[in-house]
Amino acid sequence: MIPYKIVGKSDFRPYVAFFVTVTNVLAFVYVLLYAFFGGLSLEEVYSSYVLNICAVSQQSPFETLIDGTRSIFLHMSFVHLTSNIIIFYVFGARIEEHLGHWKFLAFYLIVGFGGHFGHIFFDGALCSEPQYMIGSSGAISGVIGAFLFLFPTARIRSKIIFLKIFGYDVNAPAWVYLVYWLFMQFFYEVGSVAPRINVHWGHVGGFFTGLALIFVISFFIAPPMNASRHSSDE
Repeated sequence: MIPYKIVGKSDFRPYVAFFVTVTNVLAFVYVLLYAFFGGLSLEEVYSSYVLNICAVSQQSPFETLIDGTRSIFLHMSFVHLTSNIIIFYVFGARIEEHLGHWKFLAFYLIVGFGGHFGHIFFDGALCSEPQYMIGSSGAISGVIGAFLFLFPTARIRSKIIFLKIFGYDVNAPAWVYLVYWLFMQFFYEVGSVAPRINVHWGHVGGFFTGLALIFVISFFIAPPMNASRHSSDE
C-alpha cells in the first residue's frame, strides 16, 4: 500500500519539506558521483560519513551529532530514496503546516535521531561488525507518528499493488494505513517468516519519538479540531 496524496486541498507551501526533499536528492547524486569517480562502492563511501551505532560509545557527542545528521540525508539506492521522499512529502507537508517551517525542521532532525537511538537501544549490543545508519526512514517514521496523532481520520489516497502487476486506488483513514505500517515494522524485524532487517528498529524508534514529541508539543500548539482542516474536495 503506497500513499501518494492526502484527500483535500491546501494552499500551504511546505518550503522545508521541499528543501529536505531536494537535499536528499542532491546528496544521493553527490555520493553516486563521488563513488563513481573515486572507484568506490557506496558502502565504502558511507563507512566514513554515516553513523556507526557500534562506535557511538567510542566517539565524541559532536562526532555522533555530525554523523547522525548526515545519515538522515543519505540513502543506499534510488528505490530507497524515492520511496522515502514520496512518503515524506505526503505526510510532512501537513505537519509542517501545523508546526511552522523552522519548528518542523527541528522536529524532523530530532525524530531522525530518535530513529538512531531506537536502533542503538535494540541492536546496539549486536556489534560483532559495524552497523551503519543510512536513510531518512527514522525521521520519516517520526513524521508519520505525528500525523497519526494530529490527523487520525484524514483520508489518505493510496495505491495497492497486487502481485506487482495489478493496482487500484483506495481512500483509507490515516490510522488504518499508519497502523498497517507500524505492524509491518515489527513483522519484518521479529517475524520468523521474514528476513531480519535490523534498520526497522530505527523506524520504530523514530515513530514513537515523533508520537511522544508531538504529544508534548500539543500542550503549546493545539492540535487541529478535526482530522483535516481542509476542503474535502479532491
